[in-house]
Amino acid sequence: MHDDRHRAVQAAQQSRGTTTPDGVADIIAGRRRGRCVADVAGRQEILAYTEGLFAKFDPLVWRDPEWTTAPAVYFHGRGDMVVARSGKAYRNTYLTRFTVEDGRITTMAEYANAFLYAGLRVRPNGAELRALLRAVRR
Repeated sequence: MHDDRHRAVQAAQQSRGTTTPDGVADIIAGRRRGRCVADVAGRQEILAYTEGLFAKFDPLVWRDPEWTTAPAVYFHGRGDMVVARSGKAYRNTYLTRFTVEDGRITTMAEYANAFLYAGLRVRPNGAELRALLRAVRR
């Protein structure tokens, strides 16, 4: 029997609040929200979405990573990446929230400046395209 509490969901959120300590604190406390720009649903789509990111950036490096565990699990770090095809530098700051239920990650929300990513003009894979279209329909 399928249990909806364990359906994997990932959302990419447009937010410039990830670049300051106050902005990060506001997102964690729920005082600031992002705008969903990609809604990734289901295990297979999340894996394809993630594999696409690893294929696009070489290297994929996180600077100054920090983990926080209240009220959910949060990762905050600065991406220091290079677009594999063009060699163009890509630096964005991320805050990722993981919701864990019964020992499983049930949702992941990634907050970052989506406009920086879009500015790279990197073609989305099928999973990314579906996630972008799903967010537009929300």
